[in-house]
Amino acid sequence: MVTGCRTLLLRGLTMWLLFGLTAGAGSAAAQDAPSSLEGRYAGNAALGTQPGFPIHLELRETDGTITGTVTIPGNSFVFDAPAAGDSIDATFRGESGDGTLTLRKTDGGLSGTFSFQNQPGTMELQPTSQSADDLFRPPQQNLDLSKQQWLEDLDALAEFVTRQHASPFHRVPEEVFNRQVAELRLAISRLDGASIAIEFRKLAALIGDGHTFVEALHERPALPIELFWFDDGIRVVGAVSSQQNLLGARLLTISGLQTSDLVERLRPLVSQGETPWFYREKLPGLLRDPDVLSSEGIDFSEPLPFTFETVDGAQVEAHLTPEAKDAELLPFSGNLPLWLREKQQGFWSEWIGDDAIYVNWRSYDGLSASVTQLMQELDEKRPRKLMIDLRDNSGGDFQLGRKFLEQIRDRSWLNRKGALYVLIGRKTFSAAMTNAVDFKTTTNAILMCEPAGAAPNNWQEVRRTYLRHSGLKVSVSTQHYQFLPGEHQVEPDHHVLPTLSDWSDPQDACVRAVLNQQILEAK
Repeated sequence: MVTGCRTLLLRGLTMWLLFGLTAGAGSAAAQDAPSSLEGRYAGNAALGTQPGFPIHLELRETDGTITGTVTIPGNSFVFDAPAAGDSIDATFRGESGDGTLTLRKTDGGLSGTFSFQNQPGTMELQPTSQSADDLFRPPQQNLDLSKQQWLEDLDALAEFVTRQHASPFHRVPEEVFNRQVAELRLAISRLDGASIAIEFRKLAALIGDGHTFVEALHERPALPIELFWFDDGIRVVGAVSSQQNLLGARLLTISGLQTSDLVERLRPLVSQGETPWFYREKLPGLLRDPDVLSSEGIDFSEPLPFTFETVDGAQVEAHLTPEAKDAELLPFSGNLPLWLREKQQGFWSEWIGDDAIYVNWRSYDGLSASVTQLMQELDEKRPRKLMIDLRDNSGGDFQLGRKFLEQIRDRSWLNRKGALYVLIGRKTFSAAMTNAVDFKTTTNAILMCEPAGAAPNNWQEVRRTYLRHSGLKVSVSTQHYQFLPGEHQVEPDHHVLPTLSDWSDPQDACVRAVLNQQILEAK
């Protein structure tokens, strides 16, 4: 999660199998080792029965004290302990929790054990010159490969998905998957690199859960509009200045192809084992991706004809060409809906009127500190309504979210019907979906807006790798959860779907609906 949920240490930290990790650490192993334990180390660790994951350790010795930083993908921990020759016994601390470790110097580096949340683990480390940032930096994507290199990456992809996913054929029959691999092997010689990458994405999507995927290509051009799938169709909610006349317009055709046809043709690029709302979230991005559209036979050699229906009912044609993906897009009515504002902040809040506070919980990064600050404000000012917005949250560490929930649940003046609201939507995925279910089942929160994108009973807990030649990131799921047995999706208690006016009003329709809800006063 961010993808997946969290199984003990690996929840929210992700489980990566980084290509070249061993080589990267070993290449520096011949450096001159200092007489003390001070230095950098890299290697692998394993917790309980979970798969191994890469780990980086940096040690500093000052005035008889060893200070250490342990880094794994997605998180870091710190410790300090008395310097004790060739060994370390310490308690490490991090946002995801605390644990203990014991390390001993060996001929090749460091070896030891650790414990986290009552689970035992082991680690083996060798000296390295690399920093943690260097070690975990993703490789550059490369599409200019030979046929043989693409075939090797295809074999690696198929092997990783089928051997590392805990149940790769829970949705697609094995023979269907193998047939698709065989057909792609034959097609590689006549496809360009971007098209092959698209086919890799389709292959991973066959598995059927949203945590199993091949990541989209980076830094590729995009069409200069932003789209959103409303109940009445797919509309333009952002555009470059030269296309401002399209803002609010409904998309009808692309190069003569009906939008409804493209909706069906692009489904193989998105895992279908999540909810229909998950596809509503993913499709608009596919429709502005030239690589995706080219894979459907749409020719970009000249500006592409699009047909739209404007907000006043007129049909217009626009010829669009791809631009830099980070081109500035102007929002409809010059405004963004509340849930999309302050994108650079993972957790922020604002007061609405004198007695309601709105909290946008977009990310789990730094959550503990943000929650501490929020709870202090809530205790001081005692709002009558609290809105927690998960509509732009695609996941992280659900255990951190549960600690947040516990603080709210323990405050009876907040945890009552009509005072506590959780806003969910199509982008509410992975840990965010899990925490939405937690609010639904363990508090008096009222869920609002639209169903979550993630299915509540599905596969999560990702394991990742990078394909050797192309550098494409592959993710697979390793654990099945049932958070709402028997339910296909997390339904809000009150459905309030997004509307185009959300891009023009100070509060969107769902927030206005919350403000209109009655509070059940305690008897």
